[in-house]
Amino acid sequence: MKVLFLCGVFEKEHETEILGHAKRPVEYSANLFQEKLIRGFEECNIDFEVLSAPFIGSYPNASNWYYFRGFQKTESTYTYVHFNNVWGVRNYSRARSLKKAIATFASEADPDKLIVVYSPHTPFLEAAVCAKKKDPSIKICLIVPDLPQYMNLDAKISWIYKMGKKADIKRFNRLNQQVDSYMLLTEYMKNPLNVGDRPYIVVEGIVDSDIFEKNESQKKTLFKNSDLKYIVYTGKLNEKFGVKKLIEAFRNMSEPSYRLVLCGKGDLDDYAEEMRREDGRIILTGQITPTEAHEWILKADVLVNPRENNEEYTKYSFPSKNIEYLASGNPVVAYMLDGMPECYRNFIYVADEVGLKKAIETALAKDSVGTFDSNCTLIHLSNLFEGEVVHQIIRMFR
Repeated sequence: MKVLFLCGVFEKEHETEILGHAKRPVEYSANLFQEKLIRGFEECNIDFEVLSAPFIGSYPNASNWYYFRGFQKTESTYTYVHFNNVWGVRNYSRARSLKKAIATFASEADPDKLIVVYSPHTPFLEAAVCAKKKDPSIKICLIVPDLPQYMNLDAKISWIYKMGKKADIKRFNRLNQQVDSYMLLTEYMKNPLNVGDRPYIVVEGIVDSDIFEKNESQKKTLFKNSDLKYIVYTGKLNEKFGVKKLIEAFRNMSEPSYRLVLCGKGDLDDYAEEMRREDGRIILTGQITPTEAHEWILKADVLVNPRENNEEYTKYSFPSKNIEYLASGNPVVAYMLDGMPECYRNFIYVADEVGLKKAIETALAKDSVGTFDSNCTLIHLSNLFEGEVVHQIIRMFR
């Protein structure tokens, strides 16, 4: 059996170069998810290769990369395609380059070939379907972390983008008919994707099987000011993600030892900076690497995901940060989204019931709540381990 992982991953060695070109937040959470899948393939001893059109922002608004010709550090275990990165052109260029690059895999004589496509990104699916036309025995598994219509939740979206997205979704729906199996983040996703009788699995996220031991070990090496209480959020500073309400809730807490740490950038950058100037307890890190963000997660006294369950897209969303937060062993405050299995209620301080400010204060006091750690009784936790996720994908193929 041969597997091609068709995705937008980039190796850690290229982080600095990507940050140097970026004008908007880098999609680190997506990159970490893909890296975990790759480790899962390795753990399962799968014969696989990685073909990537890296997730970098488009030129000129999100990146100063006019044309992606690969990374300066050329040594790599993945195959990166080159493409024109100009907005409005880049998806066609990415699709064309991927179709050329995938031709070798399509022509190989192995009777059992699977293409695992990360995200409903139309150029990826176009390339996979192109390979399937050349060899109809090829199967396609689509991993869906977000539905296409909810991939951009910025406060301001141009009418040109909306028109382009409408056409892109129409093309995606046509290509989606050729998909053989799915990995979804929530059960609700199966209906808008028209999964029908095709096999699918629901996986909220992916974790290392020894993540708890790693986190506890790393915590011992981190310096933390014991006189301060850190309330930490990592991710895009977007109003739709509840960040403004988090800042407002924090400013209503008068305790001088509290610190609100916001790791990331987004459409609330100016507002967050204004609040920081008014309240010196607010710490803005800006765009930082996953390693740096993870250190803040481990140092936190409370981790907060302020995304509310107040819009349609929450049915199709399971924020990856929830898994990372819970795996830290630190108290987590969050809202129960429609896409979250009910069992998670036992392991978070639920903001729906008492409000964000009260939930944070309760978590800081560490009143009773379930402990999400290596002794966790969450029945399906083992289904989130890297190797097990890949096993589930392969079982659908069989």
